[in-house]
Amino acid sequence: MLPLQRKQLLIDYLADKGVATMRELSDRFGVSEMTIRRDLNALEQENVIRRSHGGAVYLGARAEPGQDEPELTDKQAHNRDVKERLAAYAAQRFVGEGDIVAMENGTTVSYMVDRLGGMNELTLLTNGLDTLNRFRPYAGERRSAIVCGGILREKSGTFVGPLAEEFFSRYQADTLFLSALGYTPEIGFTDPNLMDTQVKIAMIRAARRVVMLLDSSKIGKRFFAPVAVLKDIDVFVTDAGISREDRELIESSGVELHIV
Repeated sequence: MLPLQRKQLLIDYLADKGVATMRELSDRFGVSEMTIRRDLNALEQENVIRRSHGGAVYLGARAEPGQDEPELTDKQAHNRDVKERLAAYAAQRFVGEGDIVAMENGTTVSYMVDRLGGMNELTLLTNGLDTLNRFRPYAGERRSAIVCGGILREKSGTFVGPLAEEFFSRYQADTLFLSALGYTPEIGFTDPNLMDTQVKIAMIRAARRVVMLLDSSKIGKRFFAPVAVLKDIDVFVTDAGISREDRELIESSGVELHIV
């Protein structure tokens, strides 16, 4: 098991149990107590847990109560009309003939693919199964998809891990289309899973332009793992549900804000 993967599973286990001993965690994950101790020390520095004698207590300081990762089908159903409107706008406004586009597997981003069938030439880079499957009917000699390898994370339908991260270090996309499950001015854009966010960070580094698609219901929510802050993106596409205060903050940061 990769250290980052074990760290995420430790968080999930402690969030479920509330408290656990070193011996319990060592047996659970099949590693030495010394390894568990190092993991817990790192999580304590991030204010996720508090070390106690012989174990750890979950604090969950980086996520709001009840902010668990939703199932993919639930994400697809939530605010679907708004997400499809944002996707249609982004596809029309920010994708051109011959572009190399990177797209992750967020529901709003994957909805964009259905609007790209009219492109004569396009190259897609992705780590997402849903994004890939939506693109397949349009694939051809001049419309191609390049998909990273890695560990398949079933809950999000994404490939994650070092292979996925290394894949995106080898390419340069014209535009990356990205989403997240939460955004707050203090923390930025966040997701629940470290493995997913590490790949998203690699995708950001591989893109000349980053377009964030985020329906306004996600503004004010935060999750454990940071994805990006405003200075990491170029364009922010959202809907009219955004507050005036958030709108002014985003515009003052220099990010190009589009309200659809």
